[in-house]
Amino acid sequence: MKRSVMAAVLFSVSLSACSKPAVDCAVFPAQHDSPYVLPYEVGTAWDIYATTEHYRSANKGVGTYAIDFVMPVGTKILAARDGKVVSVRENFEDGNNEDLKENYVFIQHSDGSIARYFHLTFNGALVNEGEQVTAGDVIALSGNTGQSGGPHLHFDVQQCGPNLPPNYNSLPCGQTVPVTFRNTREHSCGLNTGEKYIAL
Repeated sequence: MKRSVMAAVLFSVSLSACSKPAVDCAVFPAQHDSPYVLPYEVGTAWDIYATTEHYRSANKGVGTYAIDFVMPVGTKILAARDGKVVSVRENFEDGNNEDLKENYVFIQHSDGSIARYFHLTFNGALVNEGEQVTAGDVIALSGNTGQSGGPHLHFDVQQCGPNLPPNYNSLPCGQTVPVTFRNTREHSCGLNTGEKYIAL
């Protein structure tokens, strides 16, 4: 590689590294007693293409702790924690690539926090508003609706809500919280982009 090209690459990497604050691993809860399980079936693992590293500088930190799991349309999505279904939308077609036109299921937990499962397939919600679910229950099928670069599940947990479109990220409720999952390998500083975590 030519020296000028190499210098440009290093500058770009250095600039991107400096533009984001370091992840504070201390904010992540202990994994062994986490109330959360991975939102997919035991024995499966999916690539993570965006997590804390990608989201922490976006939306004034609102989406700091969101996670994107790459998975084909129609993959079973499981409830990551016990709770009550508080909002469902499933009327949009896959591949529409339109912001605010994604399907989802929102589940509220006993502490008032809200888990959000986005980009579900058309008619992919398998639960109804008001329904109680247990961690590990199948709640939906993944998809590729809304503004999306390809089939995946966007998962995050907000402090409170539900925050409905177009005000998905209303503060302070819209602030996402750090999450660990008790049914996979160690990840004391959150899941890492570019890796897979098998649900055990």
